[in-house]
Amino acid sequence: MAYTVKKLSNLSGISVRTLHFYEELGLLKPAYYGSNGYRYYEAQELLQLQQILFFKELGLTLKQIQKILNRSDFDQLLALHSHREALSHEKKKIDLLIKTIDKTIHHLKGSQQMQDKEMFKGFYEWANNKGEESYFIGRLSDIEKCETSAEKIVLKSVKKSPPEKREKSYWESLEKKTQRIYGALAKCLDEGLAPGSPEVQDLIEKHYTFAGEFHEISQEVYRALAELYRTHPAYQKQLDFFHPKLKDFMSEAMEIFASQILS
Repeated sequence: MAYTVKKLSNLSGISVRTLHFYEELGLLKPAYYGSNGYRYYEAQELLQLQQILFFKELGLTLKQIQKILNRSDFDQLLALHSHREALSHEKKKIDLLIKTIDKTIHHLKGSQQMQDKEMFKGFYEWANNKGEESYFIGRLSDIEKCETSAEKIVLKSVKKSPPEKREKSYWESLEKKTQRIYGALAKCLDEGLAPGSPEVQDLIEKHYTFAGEFHEISQEVYRALAELYRTHPAYQKQLDFFHPKLKDFMSEAMEIFASQILS
């Protein structure tokens, strides 16, 4: 079945003007033009428009979307699986925030007491166990509990934190730093950038510098951290909050940085 631009507008909720704009950008071209000069869109164009809207929902710009869709290796089915995974992750986050809102409403009405720690449930789930004995900074409480050589390497490299760094304001500042780095890397992943691309490696360099605040950093230590981000549940939790595929993407980028820059 073929749709005119007006019918496609009614079907999708996207204005005719916007559809024309997408055509000008090369994002969504009609399947063909009729003898009457009308634009006609078929099943493939409908799927293309759906992809555009999914990417927009994930926060990408039209320029970023165009770059992804124009890639020779773009796989529509794979992209849909990725959208589903990302939206499912976002749904879990939203469900947690809704529960936090409901508990806060009951708390303010006096019908249910709310614990202080419950007020922030859903905001930074990846950073729950903050503190010097936390995986948040790569510290293990007991070296005898290490199950892999990577864990032992990371533990031995941890610096002694001065007391003033354990204050709440320090951890809040730390969250903002990591959020910026992880969020930017997740955006690079969605844009289709390779782990070894200059943009990604610039961010990894920032992460390397950041890791140096807690570790006697070296090529060996950074590679061990890369392994933990990829394989250890506590480390993965930090990254899963930002993107379900970030752990593998970032780990690979860290390996590239370690082998090329630190060698």
